[in-house]
Amino acid sequence: MASWIELLEAVDRAAQGEPHLFAASPPLARARAAPSPTDEDRTAAGRLHIQCVSRIVTQRLPYADGEEVAALASVYQLFKEARTIFDAHPQCGLLNDLVWHVLNTRVRPFTAKWHRLSERGALAALDATDVFRDDLARLQPILARLDALLVAIRDGTPYAPPGADPANSNEADITAEMGGSLPWGIDDKLGGLDARMAADINRQERDAIALRRAVYADRLRADGRTATQDDWTARPHAAALAISGGGIRSATFALGVLVALARRNLLFQFDYLSTVSGGGYIGSFLTTFLSGPAPDGASLGLMRSDLPFQREDGEAAALRHVRHHSKYLATGGLAERLRMAFAQVYGMAMNGLGIVYLATIAALVEYVLRLVLPPESFWPIPLLVAGVALLATPFVLPQLARRRNHRSAADGLLLALCIIPIALLAWQGLGWLHVNVEWQPLYLLIPLVPLLASALLALAGRVALPLRIPLMVASSVAVPLIFIGTELIVYHHIRDESVLPVLGSTSNIFIAMVLAVVGFWLLCDLFDINFTAPHRHYKKKLGEAYLVQPDSAEPLGPLRENVSVALSACNDAGRGPYHLVNCALNVPASKQARMQGRLTDFFLFSRAFCGSPLTGYQPTQAWERLDDDLDLGTAMAISGAAAAAQMGTGTIRTLSFWLALFNIRLGYWIRNPGHARAGDVGPPGLSYLLQEMCGLADESRPHVNVSDGGHIENLGVYELLRRRCKYIVAIDGEQDAQMTFHGLTTLQRLAAIDLGITIDIGLDQLRPSKTSGLSHSHFAFCRIHYPRTTRDDGESHGYLIYLKLSLTGNEGEFIRRYRLDEPNFPHHSTANQFFTEAQFEAYRSLGEHVGDKLFLPAIVGPDMSQHSADVRVEEWFLAIGKNMLSPLR
Repeated sequence: MASWIELLEAVDRAAQGEPHLFAASPPLARARAAPSPTDEDRTAAGRLHIQCVSRIVTQRLPYADGEEVAALASVYQLFKEARTIFDAHPQCGLLNDLVWHVLNTRVRPFTAKWHRLSERGALAALDATDVFRDDLARLQPILARLDALLVAIRDGTPYAPPGADPANSNEADITAEMGGSLPWGIDDKLGGLDARMAADINRQERDAIALRRAVYADRLRADGRTATQDDWTARPHAAALAISGGGIRSATFALGVLVALARRNLLFQFDYLSTVSGGGYIGSFLTTFLSGPAPDGASLGLMRSDLPFQREDGEAAALRHVRHHSKYLATGGLAERLRMAFAQVYGMAMNGLGIVYLATIAALVEYVLRLVLPPESFWPIPLLVAGVALLATPFVLPQLARRRNHRSAADGLLLALCIIPIALLAWQGLGWLHVNVEWQPLYLLIPLVPLLASALLALAGRVALPLRIPLMVASSVAVPLIFIGTELIVYHHIRDESVLPVLGSTSNIFIAMVLAVVGFWLLCDLFDINFTAPHRHYKKKLGEAYLVQPDSAEPLGPLRENVSVALSACNDAGRGPYHLVNCALNVPASKQARMQGRLTDFFLFSRAFCGSPLTGYQPTQAWERLDDDLDLGTAMAISGAAAAAQMGTGTIRTLSFWLALFNIRLGYWIRNPGHARAGDVGPPGLSYLLQEMCGLADESRPHVNVSDGGHIENLGVYELLRRRCKYIVAIDGEQDAQMTFHGLTTLQRLAAIDLGITIDIGLDQLRPSKTSGLSHSHFAFCRIHYPRTTRDDGESHGYLIYLKLSLTGNEGEFIRRYRLDEPNFPHHSTANQFFTEAQFEAYRSLGEHVGDKLFLPAIVGPDMSQHSADVRVEEWFLAIGKNMLSPLR
């Protein structure tokens, strides 16, 4: 049986480098002269060991698992259990002294500190518990040594190191899983594209990514931070960064996150940058900045020592420029604002003129028909014949339908017999209005009620269903009634026998015919609805704020604004990731079955190819040849075209006409080089405007309608999943005050249906507390389950870091104070594109705070958590995975 001093020295020797548990303490001096432990000592030691080994004091607390308050209570409970045990074993004097020495000198400072902080709510946020977990991690080895001493006393033999920790076994499983290979690229069978097209896209994108990897590999090798260039360029998997939609709110929040990643030399390791809507603002800022020439004495790139993230005198100049343009839509002088206002009015007038022109054509046709057709007194006869025929259909049509060859003819006959009386009644009604209603303003008052119904639907939001149904019915007839009212007015003037003084005896019918011919030439051949839309002004203001480059002639001077970068020339120097600009192709009238529920398809702009699965993909240079205005700025503005008549699955049919008429049309009609028809095609004219107003756009015409990528998928991750990226960081800055995670859940649905990919993610840590309204964490980590292909060696898994615009309560004082002033923060409306300096800084600071929390010591270790540390993507994801994933068993 070992003596007391042998047992104590064995425990201290087992933890070399750690502080002594009993150095120069009275219990240690008494242990030198004490005999071996008694049976009473061994019994008490065994009971206290059970308390230690069954508590968190000696068990690892994985990040995002367990409850910190409960862990603190478990540690504190040791004091009570020790008192109970030693009260039951009063003869254990030396053991009593040894245990209380450790509890009072090592454990009590921990419990006293965190009990006070817990009362103040310091353990309410997951990232706020980082310090708690760090302190607990320092305390646990000490308590583990105490527990080892208890086991040694119980067994009467010196301390022996314990076996493998089950947690370490789990970490080994996670390490083995995440070390598996996942070749990236669009799969020829599972990627949703033609195999040949998928191969062409993969080849072009791999070449661009290989160029970027080689550029940074040379720089790393020159700095002595990597062994060989091949170690970097031969990486078999892809890492990607996605930035969601959400206007300037999302762009500013993402900017803060990018600053945190750049500080750790992570940004240059991402192969893809996928952006949607507002995320495209900051994504296009990076791509434009890195596509320009480097100024004298400076380096462009994504390393911490490069522009645009290199700090100069305070904030980096490029980031300062973005801050100063936070009210980008309101910048410029009075003359520019007037130009924008008059351009909008001009667009509205042209749209209205198009409706008047169509009404004029209809009035001319009616006028001519009334001249050549029999008088109205004759119409009751064919109306009576049609009515009798319709009544006879139950007896005649079944006889035709019995013959298979005549069934379609029977259905067509039934349709014609129904339309004829309706058309005749409408014709009679128009005639009655022409004769009996002479007060022309009444014609425009006819659609007043349905117009008001449309306005109520738009302003009232989700009204009760009993009230919503009649409003929807009334609103649905507003458009035809407006057209009929306009046609009645035009017809009245055509029928008028008066002449215009300027033209002498020229009749109005002749003027109307001339206007119809001239209008056809103007509105159907020369009229360009892309020009009259606010798109070009929106693009210009965004360009002044985000599309900037340093001036090589004056490197310290102001930045060049609104720089035009050809899509096919983006990042041609290999300084930045391959940029995917996500948009939506609006095809509500498509005959493709898969479009009937979505009304839209994924449309992509990139350096090598542009297009969609529905239209096919064509080389980017082919799109550029057909549209002189197509560049990165155009793609960015289209991707952010949130307000439009056609908005994919978010289209409000009752409002489409009014949005188009009042020129709220940020979408864009782009010429498709893959269209079958050859020859020159004019600009999108009146017929395309009608398609936009009435929801009749499809993929069959030379021009197709594209708008905000958020109209189909607002997170920007879908195309990365199509490319089977292994590591994805998704920055979600959409407006989501209720934390419903619409963007993420939409992505899950689309990826599962189209690509067979499932995203296994838990969101409980992100949902706000019902009491405080704060989230427990800013991010979630999850697996992506890819369907296996012939290229995969084993299970096909990717990994997603999902960053959510959220508050946990441990943000800095500036952010907390701003929340008091602005209760809507951090989910101000996306319609607010006029950020104040304080508002911009609040979102940027929150983004940087959230980005820094991705490197908590509790999940990545103390070395990787340092701001100046160089972090590898693979090691970073692995560190988080070991702390936040459970093994696949």
